[in-house]
Amino acid sequence: MVNLNGSQQNATGSTRSGQGFVKRNTVKSKLSVNFQEYGYVVQDGKPIPPEYLVRITSFRNKCTVVAPLQEAISLNVESIWEPLVPTSILRTANLVAQATSRGERSAITSATTRRLWSGTSPISIVLRLKFESVLNTFNEVVEPGRLLQTMALPSDPFPDRKGVNVVALGTAIKSLNIGKVKDEISNFPALRPPGPTPFIWENLLGNQTSYLERSRSDVDESRKGGDFIMIEIGKFLTFWNVIVREGAVVYDIKFDKEGLPISASTEIRFETYEMPTKESLTDSYLLRSSSENNRAITPGVGPISTSRSLRA
Repeated sequence: MVNLNGSQQNATGSTRSGQGFVKRNTVKSKLSVNFQEYGYVVQDGKPIPPEYLVRITSFRNKCTVVAPLQEAISLNVESIWEPLVPTSILRTANLVAQATSRGERSAITSATTRRLWSGTSPISIVLRLKFESVLNTFNEVVEPGRLLQTMALPSDPFPDRKGVNVVALGTAIKSLNIGKVKDEISNFPALRPPGPTPFIWENLLGNQTSYLERSRSDVDESRKGGDFIMIEIGKFLTFWNVIVREGAVVYDIKFDKEGLPISASTEIRFETYEMPTKESLTDSYLLRSSSENNRAITPGVGPISTSRSLRA
């Protein structure tokens, strides 16, 4: 493949110019997980290369769902812009200008149509995955589909609670028995929301630490009562702390001797939890900082190692 600048690109993605090969300047993530894995298993001794596998990890469920990529990867993001001059003001001024000039001029100029950036949407990632039974239908087909859907569902942290005793709660309040009040309120049948919690101090008063620099203990401390969902797409793209917006699972009507479906297809739509930045997207591509990465892709610089691993 020949690029617009005249250099050539080989099958591995490295760029070759007249001054030699140049490779991406990648980094390793310090985040290591070792949860139970569900989904894909090696079949007939012929493993699918890791470049073609998707790994979806939920810290709350303590699991990782693994599946082969089925289609091209699509990442969508939208920048939101609003009129700099409020529409109502510009419309009134334009009405007056056209009315007083009998249509000869308006209040609209190129400057009045300038727009103000008001945010950027999360990055949306849609993954279509397929699961097939090889050794264990439950672990390879049924459980992956269930786990992916539970990432979008609330949970009851105390399913055996009997509910709040209103009389006992009233008595505790009257007697100012704080301990008893807490005990009764803890019986309130409230659900635990899915996904991460926004009620933490992280990144409110300072810059957020790159996920590339975070350890397992850092993530466990920052997520508090919420979940932490991570997507690893092949070896080149990782998104930390995403939410599941939609999950569809279709089980085929072919069953094993235990009555479990032997294959299933899923379509899961994820979104980044926070608005991405250039820096966080650089981290997702497992690249070094902008200045270092620019130096890494400058023709004439010697090859740089691309070896890395997301797990210990």
